[in-house]
Amino acid sequence: MSVIAGHSVVQYFPLPFNGVEVENWANAQKEALAGPVTFAQLFTTPDCSAHAKEIMEIVQIYAHAPTVIGCSASGLIASDQEVENEAGFCIALYHLPDTNVRAVHLPIETFVATDRAEQFKVTLNDSTNTINAWMLFASSESIGNESWLPDWDHATRHRTTIGGFACAATNESASSLYLNGKILTDGAVALGLEGAVTIEPLLSQGCRPVGSAWTITQAKHNIIHEIGNRPILEVLRDTLEGMSQQDQQKAQGNIFIGLVLDEYQANFSIGDFLVRNLAAIDPQTGAVAIATPLRVGQNLQFQIRDAHSASHDLEQHLKAKASELAQRTIYGSCLCDCIGRGTSLYGVPDHDVAIIHDTFSELPIVGLFCNGEFATSQNRTLLHGYAASLGLFVKKRFRADAAP
Repeated sequence: MSVIAGHSVVQYFPLPFNGVEVENWANAQKEALAGPVTFAQLFTTPDCSAHAKEIMEIVQIYAHAPTVIGCSASGLIASDQEVENEAGFCIALYHLPDTNVRAVHLPIETFVATDRAEQFKVTLNDSTNTINAWMLFASSESIGNESWLPDWDHATRHRTTIGGFACAATNESASSLYLNGKILTDGAVALGLEGAVTIEPLLSQGCRPVGSAWTITQAKHNIIHEIGNRPILEVLRDTLEGMSQQDQQKAQGNIFIGLVLDEYQANFSIGDFLVRNLAAIDPQTGAVAIATPLRVGQNLQFQIRDAHSASHDLEQHLKAKASELAQRTIYGSCLCDCIGRGTSLYGVPDHDVAIIHDTFSELPIVGLFCNGEFATSQNRTLLHGYAASLGLFVKKRFRADAAP
């Protein structure tokens, strides 16, 4: 495995906005890269969205970037920094050898169509046969659920997808999506890689299971009434009482539900679940609602957010990915971190980028803190919470025995 220098560069710019500074940087980096810019990414804090159009124009003119994509975020990730409480923006430029990109806006009408999968195909303009992998950034205000993801997978032929939901300012009604000089507020923007480079995904979760696994025995839509033929709230109380005092303290305000991803597993551990918030609790009926449709027979387990487990899980996944990519070239990356990670989880800044650099020491990292993360695993793209979704831009395998 080798991270090749000169193929991606990342820079964070704090406010106040200085267009000349961005111009000078774009000019310099265009010359420093190993070849012409394939595409650029732009992530801004919400109060910097007003400058996004001008920033995109500067990047397209001075860095000669043919495509710019991105969104607003609650925080930014640039190189060895996780910028959580500061206003600004970050730009990444990529030179990916023998690679083209296709970028599109998927308007809200695409997501509400009765033939959604077909509309996705039409909007993607028949590019699904040649695209290796996708990046996807979406407006949580207009499509804030995951019901459309199976149709996305069908339309893209289950290609790898990484990304996340954009974030708006607390006093704003909509987040911002960026594409080639346009600021959009609905649907999603997507970028596909075509040619010699693809995306290798890595997903790490920030919660660990507690108590026992249970089977849903009564549920309707997104409301769980009973698990193991008992009211779920009753089981939750028993689970909390059975925890250690230390875990009980951690669980205060940090208890979640994890839906088992692989029903054929006999035992479950961190990473085996789709983690969801307890959206609502009815103490009278003992029912609990989450933001995901449910069915009787699904298995679940309660979860708590845990810094040590999250750190260890990310470290182990990175080591495994480094071994998997031992013979392949890495050109750059994009990290989509949950807003529930960072200092609110670890108590220290820059944790996830530091762990990544422990394994990939020279890797340029750009990214954002999302309101929900997209990652493909087991041939399915899912919306995750409290997760780190890392995409590594790597040389595609062309061997006859390469995995699809």
